[in-house]
Amino acid sequence: MLHETRTIEKLNWRPYFDSVSSRLSGQGVDITLSSIEGTVHQSRLWQLNGLTYDPHDDALIVSCRQQEHVISSPTDIRVEEEGARIASIEVSRKNGEREIIRFISPIAIARS
Repeated sequence: MLHETRTIEKLNWRPYFDSVSSRLSGQGVDITLSSIEGTVHQSRLWQLNGLTYDPHDDALIVSCRQQEHVISSPTDIRVEEEGARIASIEVSRKNGEREIIRFISPIAIARS
């Protein structure tokens, strides 16, 4: 299947995550932090409740049944898609760190 990576513009972060979040409940996710020092797994197979971007706190919130994971001050968000499904979300920060949220079963998205 063809993989496509696209950048979500910051102005669209909140509406984008609000639109896909309703279909996320129960999906398995794996969150990986990549920094200059190396790669660290933050979680394995957490069950996702949803994703949201909070513009007031400038944070992407990954709400899982086990706990909430907050990615502060993102500078760039890219989504890897497999056809009409999300495979992963890569979030970059100014300090060079990247967090990758991989979906164990890619989720379907609506194309606009």
